[in-house]
Amino acid sequence: MQVKVFDLGKVRRDAVVTVRVAAMANVRLLTAVNFEAYRRRQFYRMHGGVATAPTFKIHIPANAHWFLVLDVEGLKSLPLHPRVSVEA
Repeated sequence: MQVKVFDLGKVRRDAVVTVRVAAMANVRLLTAVNFEAYRRRQFYRMHGGVATAPTFKIHIPANAHWFLVLDVEGLKSLPLHPRVSVEA
């Protein structure tokens, strides 16, 4: 399965993460604790959803250290060619 992980570092609340992908992908915005749970295949909480358009935006809900995970679990596996930016 194709998985791309971006360590966004500490990001302030209300910042906007913009994800650009070439194909459909699951977009998961996770705190450090939830990212570890995701990696261990345990229960985790996330923000995001399925990017069905080339551009997907997520608002950061709280000041924290954030990870962005893009994967194609349950979707057709096509190259994503992701680009991620954070706007404060």
